[in-house]
Amino acid sequence: MGSLLVLLMTPAMAGPYIAAGAQWKPYAYEDKDGHLIGVSIDIARRVMALANLDVTFVTYPVNRLQSMLQKSEVDINFADALIWNNAAERRRFVFSKPYSTVKEHLYFLADHPARGQSIGQMDHLTIGMVRGYNYWALDPAIDKRRMSRLETSQDEALIKLLQSGRVDAIAMVDDIFDELISSEKLDPSLFTRGARLSEAMLVFKLQPQHASWLPQINSAIDSMQKTGELEQIRRRYLPGTQDAP
Repeated sequence: MGSLLVLLMTPAMAGPYIAAGAQWKPYAYEDKDGHLIGVSIDIARRVMALANLDVTFVTYPVNRLQSMLQKSEVDINFADALIWNNAAERRRFVFSKPYSTVKEHLYFLADHPARGQSIGQMDHLTIGMVRGYNYWALDPAIDKRRMSRLETSQDEALIKLLQSGRVDAIAMVDDIFDELISSEKLDPSLFTRGARLSEAMLVFKLQPQHASWLPQINSAIDSMQKTGELEQIRRRYLPGTQDAP
């Protein structure tokens, strides 16, 4: 009987599948009761429901998430971007339509002499970043040793590194930086935004064996865009933005 049930199961019945990402407030984080919420979480839950996919949502540190994706231990990354993937990853995985956009910049203390420089002008700087994240805009300067990186596991620690002068600048998504300044009750005038690193369109990254899911996932994204539901969710967490895909 057990073997018969296995033979009768279809891929759609074989869930729940695992959708994973990193915690980065306000896109994916735990509330006071330990429930995952955020822009990407709320959008992903709705998209998967509309696509009729049985999905469980989890978060991992970035390095572990990347390793699990490479080992096919995770079915979906619910908040990725094409420009965050190298050429080999773009060939291997499949990607949905975008559902939101994030911008990344370098952030300096307000009086740092390099704050107004382009990345090409910067020299002998140490950049703080979350371990496991890649910033392709910085790679040439790092390769030529005009910059070095200091990695940590949490965005919150980057602000402290910047305040203490252990790094010249930190690489961060704008919305995360704004959230940290607000939650830590820091004076925004102490910091300044420097060179832009990227403007990334957030997508779902799927294992190649799940490529057949893309039509219903993309259809769900299109539907939420047309009804305004995507924007409603974004504004719930980012009230001062207008962030269309």
